[in-house]
Amino acid sequence: MKDIQSIKREYKEKLLKQYADKLFTNEEQKIIYCDRVSEAWAYIDGVIPEDFRSYTIFDFNGKSTNRSLLPPDIASNARNIICNFCWGLPWKIIEERHKIDEEKKIFFRNNSIILKRMNRGNNIAIFGKSDGPIGRTMVASIVMKEAIRLRMRPKNIGHTYDWVDFPSLKDSLRNDAPSLADCRSCDWLVIDDITKHSFPSLKQRAYLSDLFDPFFMYRLKNNLPTILVFKFDIRDQTENLESTMGLGISNMVNNKKTIKIPLCNGLFVKK
Repeated sequence: MKDIQSIKREYKEKLLKQYADKLFTNEEQKIIYCDRVSEAWAYIDGVIPEDFRSYTIFDFNGKSTNRSLLPPDIASNARNIICNFCWGLPWKIIEERHKIDEEKKIFFRNNSIILKRMNRGNNIAIFGKSDGPIGRTMVASIVMKEAIRLRMRPKNIGHTYDWVDFPSLKDSLRNDAPSLADCRSCDWLVIDDITKHSFPSLKQRAYLSDLFDPFFMYRLKNNLPTILVFKFDIRDQTENLESTMGLGISNMVNNKKTIKIPLCNGLFVKK
């Protein structure tokens, strides 16, 4: 994750100008508010990939600008799971109780349960096999963004975050990179673009298991929420997750505290 201090300063300057004529109890309160918000925005910019920073739950509907990415039932189910993870109710219930978007936004601002999810050590496994985009990284960004937004609360929550793609994590583990310690121990971690190991021999698989298992077992043991983004269907009965990905990933996926979000119906999703 890049340094956020310069990004934070830019946001804070803009906010202080924006709220120059707004009523606050005192000047100190305004500065504290702008500091909280600018810090959260800076972390969003510093952690979440640029193409996904602006997405919210309102954007996830299984469609892109001109085509459908997911069957309606798959998209609806995923949206319900995301909302239940972040706000404690499925989307369909929130929509029934709050008919207009502005009411929904107020509900989302006031009913986050993401801190409870962190304290419980809840992980997420997002998965789906396709030959095109189906929203896997978007889902991860929505959840991570909600975790970062905790910094906007009056009582600042100083969590740490990281976002890494699977090949980069593999390289870091192989080379024992200095950045690995932060990635291993951060409070919230997204591991994107997870593909199955392509090494067929038992010796090669054993090597990769030895490489990855301590990392994932550490996070699992210490209740550190990990958002896993798989580019295949982890429910595929023709594959054994432990034999293809190792014991650490398998244990995390199959842990009772891990929430699964399928973005496919078990069949290959066409463009």
